[in-house]
Amino acid sequence: MAFLLLSIIGAVIASVAYKASSESGCRRLQHLLVERFITTVGFICIGFALGGMQVNFEVVCLGLVAGLCLFVARVALLKMLETGQAPVIFTFWNMSLVIPVLLSIFLWHEKPATWRIIGLILVPMCFLLLGEHVTRNKNWHQEHPLWKRLFPILLCVLGEGVFSTCFKMVHVYHLVESRNLFLVLFNLFTLVALVLTTCIQREVPPRRWEYTYGALSGLGFIIAGAFGIIAVLRVPGTVFFPVVAAGSLVMTLFVTHLIWRQKISMTQKIGIGLSIVVIVLISMV
Repeated sequence: MAFLLLSIIGAVIASVAYKASSESGCRRLQHLLVERFITTVGFICIGFALGGMQVNFEVVCLGLVAGLCLFVARVALLKMLETGQAPVIFTFWNMSLVIPVLLSIFLWHEKPATWRIIGLILVPMCFLLLGEHVTRNKNWHQEHPLWKRLFPILLCVLGEGVFSTCFKMVHVYHLVESRNLFLVLFNLFTLVALVLTTCIQREVPPRRWEYTYGALSGLGFIIAGAFGIIAVLRVPGTVFFPVVAAGSLVMTLFVTHLIWRQKISMTQKIGIGLSIVVIVLISMV
């Protein structure tokens, strides 16, 4: 449980940094560029200090898939935060846990308890409740078609879900001796994708607050990744992902409410509450 708690704390630090970055007008690519540079260097240091750097074809492929999915998911997440309410956006983000949970059930034959089945059935209702006026800017909401408002959400949920599943696959394919190399590789591939995108778009280098918030979220993800990879090797995926999602969601909502006092509709409050119930149900043994 200690590893789970530390992983949750790391995720909350990163989430708050994302929100602060959005509120400060930081650019998405520059923030992520700093963040992934910090995480890549951090995990290289951890790998050489603690081991787990055995090289093989499977971990390289897994790192590539995870890195590309992470790139897509995080760019979409920061895009959502520009126009949406943090509590709702972070709830969508954490609902991506459904993907690794379903794959754990159907691909790796983890037997779900009745409560988990009930929780999964309630997931579509959560999305409907949370989807009410996802943006705070009514003009933006009216001027953009539904598909343009939902597309970043879809990319974020799918990308984050597949990315999380890759952590489970480290255990499934017995890559324990390559666990830290996996952390290095997916961050390195994400960093390469960000550098190429930045060069193609001819973006200017990061500014002060982009360095600050990028480094903060990078530190959070180092904590979350280092302890999360240990936890996922010790507990079933149907337990690890919901517990981390529920814990980080509740703590993130509490912190962002204290700092920014954002208002959300009653329907969205119900959706957030139901999402927490769903995550708890899925995590029950």
